[in-house]
Amino acid sequence: MEIIPDKRKIVGIVEQAYGGNVCLPNFQRDFVWSRDAVADLIRSMLRGYFVGSLLFLRCDAQKPPFSPVFLRGAKPLYQQPQPNLLVLDGQQRLTSLLYALTAPPKLGLKDSKQQRLFFVNLDLLRTNIDDDGIVFERPADELEGLDSPEVQYKQHILPATKLLALSAFYGWRDGLEDWLANDAVGYATYREEWRGEWNSVINNFLNFEVPVVELPSVSDDHPVGMGRVCAIFEKLNSTGVELSVYDLLTARLYRSGTNLHELWKDTCSKHKLISQWSKGKADTNKFGVLILRTLALLRGKEVKPAELINLDPNDFAQDWQRAATGFENALALITNYSEDGFGVFDNKYLPGYGLIPVLAALRAEIDQRKLGNQPRADLRRWYWCNVFLERYSSAVESKSRKDYVEMLAHWIGSAPEPSVFAEAQARIGADGYTIRGSASYASAVYSGVFCLLALNGARDWRRGESIGLQQLQDHHIFPQDYLQKRGVTGRNYINSVANRTLISDETNNKIKNKAPATYIESADIFPSHNPEALLAPHFIDADAFSAMQMATEKITTGELNIVYEEFCKAREAAIIAMIRKRCGVSGILIPSSAVQYGTQVDGEMVSANESKIDSANASPFNKDDGESAESAALIRIGLNQDFTGKKPYSFSYAGKDFGQVGTWKGLYILLCHYLFDAEPAKFANLPLSRRFGITRGSNKGNNWAFAYSSAGMTSPLLIGGVYVETNCSANTIRDAIKELLLEFGLDPSKFEVYIRLERQ
Repeated sequence: MEIIPDKRKIVGIVEQAYGGNVCLPNFQRDFVWSRDAVADLIRSMLRGYFVGSLLFLRCDAQKPPFSPVFLRGAKPLYQQPQPNLLVLDGQQRLTSLLYALTAPPKLGLKDSKQQRLFFVNLDLLRTNIDDDGIVFERPADELEGLDSPEVQYKQHILPATKLLALSAFYGWRDGLEDWLANDAVGYATYREEWRGEWNSVINNFLNFEVPVVELPSVSDDHPVGMGRVCAIFEKLNSTGVELSVYDLLTARLYRSGTNLHELWKDTCSKHKLISQWSKGKADTNKFGVLILRTLALLRGKEVKPAELINLDPNDFAQDWQRAATGFENALALITNYSEDGFGVFDNKYLPGYGLIPVLAALRAEIDQRKLGNQPRADLRRWYWCNVFLERYSSAVESKSRKDYVEMLAHWIGSAPEPSVFAEAQARIGADGYTIRGSASYASAVYSGVFCLLALNGARDWRRGESIGLQQLQDHHIFPQDYLQKRGVTGRNYINSVANRTLISDETNNKIKNKAPATYIESADIFPSHNPEALLAPHFIDADAFSAMQMATEKITTGELNIVYEEFCKAREAAIIAMIRKRCGVSGILIPSSAVQYGTQVDGEMVSANESKIDSANASPFNKDDGESAESAALIRIGLNQDFTGKKPYSFSYAGKDFGQVGTWKGLYILLCHYLFDAEPAKFANLPLSRRFGITRGSNKGNNWAFAYSSAGMTSPLLIGGVYVETNCSANTIRDAIKELLLEFGLDPSKFEVYIRLERQ
């Protein structure tokens, strides 16, 4: 797309907008500038300051790609907009100047419902241009005579309405000269001292140029061009009011007779939770976009902005209603803190908005297809896995489509379990899995733990009431001040989710900085005199409670460090046990060094190239303190050995160990998922590669291939839109792994498999 840079007179553009030749696309937001902001823009132009650039889209006046609207205050030549240019970036500045230079009657500003008129103090303009008093404004009914030319001449006050055109300023100046004609001294002073400076500054204002970027015309039936326009707009928009694909699509659909604003209003009137959570506004937490993503998934589309902006208007209202219903049902699940709900008792504890569209679309499929108990259980498991893997903290768009396709294929196409379950088993089931680093709402894990507290029946210690009867907040169990005064430091260590729980502000104020051993014995904090019973639903088991009992007022720094660490370990273990239960995973039994994943980046298991793979973790066979019985029962083999008759346990790359598997097929599937997560685009193109796009294998039919269709495959698995043949012998899988590693720029010699000895 050719972009045409230029410089143009901004007042001339305002004049065009006043006549209706420059318009706004209908997705632009309302004018939001205050009177001070308008005055400051005029001051900046009078002083010659940079006021930003403008972005336009050239268009066919008879068929603009977006539904156009006039700028606020315009007096167009035509009743219907017929623009040559659409403003993509610069609405607030152009509308501000249009307001100040034309004084549209009966229109106010953001901070005033009354019409405001703007003026320039010509004396200050000449003597002290840096004084903000050079531009001021007055309500239309409090002008104190400034609407009279004679008063203007006397006080040397120029109405901003005389700045729209040079002829208007010259007309006002000629009136001033006529008024001065009978005052010889005044006229002489004007000619000698004022006229030249006034003319210079006003001429500079009228000829003030701004950088302009103009995009060439594009038709509304050109999806690629429209997508690029929208992408450029979103990148360059500098109005301070963020626009989303929802606003862009609103304008496009309007031309097809679909009013997205009305659909939104209808949705809020019918769906209580959507209305409450969004506060009735589509831009609150991008709720409008989230429902559009739900709609796209239900249509079998991607949820990327370029796809959303090109959603087909046919049957749009019907599909929107289905998506909105699914979204409402998803919110009902999220806010439910019964056993089958997700425990979000307050939206600040929502683990993230990104996964709601997938949850909503899958829930809609369950309802429409009248699926039974297992898909509903799978959906709950999928939700918790994503929360505690924090998968939707990034790359939301690609994961949304992937998860939706895999879940649906599993339910109605007998496909294997979705890859997220294997990922959860590998990571959350790992012996080294920890939640200790989560210390704020920014972490989905942090919020997810508080939702588990709600589901676990956590009650306020003092009132003994559940979350449903009061507003509980997250507070420290070992008070922050208590720890810091005794030498326990580290913000995240103190604020870790392992040391936070739900109690009322009232209870927390009673605790203040008391030692845990002191306050658990307090009848004012535990009137029931049964602290253990009230603490248990807070994931404080006997070991954690014992640590609290040892945390006294007189404990030493060294002792407290040990006691606090024991408490955090015990409570974390109790929380992780519940996380694993919700995610349907079990703990891995081999030593943690054999299954450590190291630092996870955006939920990806393997980096796209070797240089980004985390440094190797210790092998279970390099331990100096002896081997466990389990680790001693494993050996490692490379890809140059015979896999026949051997049973895999896990695998490693460059010394870094990955999760538990039970079969060669399982190992192959897990590796494919890792590679897809690392480079989805490259994985999606595997069927196009000569290395993978043809059937390969032995004469016995143990074939491996990647294709966009499952035709001819014995046991196909859908991963990221690609079908993978999984009915392969051990050695065929070995050969496939070699080729895959080479394709992704990885060294096959660094790949090893842990083998169980009992199968030798």
